[in-house]
Amino acid sequence: MSDKPKLKVQIELEGIKHMAEGSVDEVIHEIIKFVSKIIPTYQVASKIMFTPDYISILNDISSFINITEDGKILLLESSLSTDQAIGLTLLGAHLAYKIGKRESEEMSVEEISKSLNKAMKTVRNTLVQMVNANVIERVERGSYKITSSGIKEVHESILAFLEGKKKD
Repeated sequence: MSDKPKLKVQIELEGIKHMAEGSVDEVIHEIIKFVSKIIPTYQVASKIMFTPDYISILNDISSFINITEDGKILLLESSLSTDQAIGLTLLGAHLAYKIGKRESEEMSVEEISKSLNKAMKTVRNTLVQMVNANVIERVERGSYKITSSGIKEVHESILAFLEGKKKD
C-alpha cells in the first residue's frame, strides 16, 4: 500500500465535466491542463453567450425589490406596469434562489399576486402574455419562473425605467 494520498476529483467548468484521479501533483496537473483547454474556447463562446452579471443586476434592482430572510419578494416600486412588476418579482425569486434564500426560483400565481398586491386575474392574464413572449415559463400548473432571456429583458427594462426617472 502506498503512503502517498490518492485523490479523485470531478470538476465542472461552464457545464463541461472532467474527472481527475491520482496523486495530488497528478490531479493538479490534470486540472490545469483541463482548464487551459477550456478557457480559450470559453472566451470565444462568451462573446455570444448571455451570462447574467448577478452583482450588477442585484445593484440595479435593489431599489425596486427586497428579499426577506425567508425568501419572500417584496415589491418596493408601485409605479411599474404589471408585466415589469411580475418580471422583477420572478427575477427576485431567481436571485433569492441563487443566493440560497429560497428553495426554488419558481413562484405560484398566489405568491406573485400577494407580492404585487394585484388581483389574481390580472396576474394570470399578464403571465400568459409573458409566457408567449418567452420572458417567463410555466413550470407546472400555476407555477412560473423567469427565463434566461427574461432575465436580460427585465434587467434592461429596469435600466430604461431608471434612465427615464433621471430625465424627469
